[in-house]
Amino acid sequence: MKTNVLAIILSGAVATLAIGDAMAQTQNSRSTYFLEGSTYRHELNPAFMGERGYVSFPGLGNLTIGAQSTGGVGDFIFKKANGELTTFMNEEVSSAEFLKGLPKRLKVGVNVDESILSLGFYAWGGFNTLGISVKSNTNVFMPDELFKFMKNGVASETGSSYNVKNVNIVSTNYAEIAFGHSREINERLTVGAKVKALVGLAKATMHIDELNILASQDQWTITPKNAELYMSAKGLIVPTKGETGNYQEDDYILDANGDRTPILKDGTDGQISYDDIDFDTDNLGPTGFGMAIDLGATYKLNDEWTFSASLLDLGFISWKNTTKGTMSKDFTFNGFSDISVKDDGTDNNKKLDTQVDELVDDLADLAKFDKAGEGLKRTTALAATLHLGAQYTLPAYDRLSFGFLSTTRMQGKHSWTEARVSANVAPLSWFEASVNYALSNFGSDAGIMLNFHPRGFNFFIGADVPMCKYEPAYYAPISRAAVNVNMGINFTFGPKHKRKYKTVETQSL
Repeated sequence: MKTNVLAIILSGAVATLAIGDAMAQTQNSRSTYFLEGSTYRHELNPAFMGERGYVSFPGLGNLTIGAQSTGGVGDFIFKKANGELTTFMNEEVSSAEFLKGLPKRLKVGVNVDESILSLGFYAWGGFNTLGISVKSNTNVFMPDELFKFMKNGVASETGSSYNVKNVNIVSTNYAEIAFGHSREINERLTVGAKVKALVGLAKATMHIDELNILASQDQWTITPKNAELYMSAKGLIVPTKGETGNYQEDDYILDANGDRTPILKDGTDGQISYDDIDFDTDNLGPTGFGMAIDLGATYKLNDEWTFSASLLDLGFISWKNTTKGTMSKDFTFNGFSDISVKDDGTDNNKKLDTQVDELVDDLADLAKFDKAGEGLKRTTALAATLHLGAQYTLPAYDRLSFGFLSTTRMQGKHSWTEARVSANVAPLSWFEASVNYALSNFGSDAGIMLNFHPRGFNFFIGADVPMCKYEPAYYAPISRAAVNVNMGINFTFGPKHKRKYKTVETQSL
């Protein structure tokens, strides 16, 4: 497989779905939202106050990994008649069979959120938090028309045309230093806020408004429209093919017999050579700085009902050391000629992983960006998240509560929404658990969270798993899915927090 940046990003859309090891879903697990003993609830709503002060175990205080996609392994990997697995490009898989289950828009997230060090303590009239964390978020958006083109190619003797719109890939990697403060305003209202200093580590963005594709028997002609690529990183080296002399097979003009000539196609020298992208290891470091804020509030209507809301990651990062690429010229594409699409006895030893690698490589060849500038600056906004919550505590047994949480992720084409219901129980003073179910753009999932919080120590672990069928060979979801794993180890100190205002008048709804 090519070790170029673009192929790695594109593999999030295809290879990750095939092998089922993508990780996504930023921030603390939403399964902890209604667990009052949870150490990191303030990550979901800065108005939430901790049960005690705490200090995290370095690197393991709060680790969140997972996966989400509007497509699944069953949309791209199929079983042949002999039981072996193959990609959708195989001739045994009909176009109708492949396209019937394909989502109109394929969205894939690949993200990791890790707390490096975190501290919480009571002072200055409220609860305060200080945290250092690293976040990596990659999101892919691809229309079904692209996969129709890949599968069907030249569908008739007169040729075929395709209009692929809105291909969008963004990868954001940064460190965060956050200071938060929450306090009780009165017996009903608690408010909180966080101020975050952001340190940009790396950023890559690719968007293509349109790819107009004319597939004939002789050649496939690609006409791009409004296509731009940005890569930001300290020490990043982005050479052109002309600078490296590293040309690909389809960079050369073919003769009348379809054989390669030594003549390069026009404009090839200025194209980015993805294989040769590298880093100057003596010049690594931050490549951008920014700021963000979190805002939150809770309102205790009475002893049974509590409502809450938060708006997270309102901010931006200004990036330096940015290389820009553009794609505006027509070019010819040789097609997915190396993919195992036929069972003719010549490629029986070609494993599924190899087929997927070749598929991703050829997909990357559709993005022939010319280098248009380097050392540039650009500013991008963070993806904001809105939480709206309602919690009902059972009057007959106040250790049992039920919650509803609405989550909206605001990130343009990568936006999504989720509704989650949960049952939360704290049978012991040092143990609580949540069982929940969610519906979102990525299907449905069920989750469980266990939180152990005796004096001096806190350990929590939980997971959200898709409610769908799995491919046994990879134990990966066949259809759209969201999966999430969250764990952490922390050390607590001080007495349990007692509310400043204890009395809430009972008021009916």
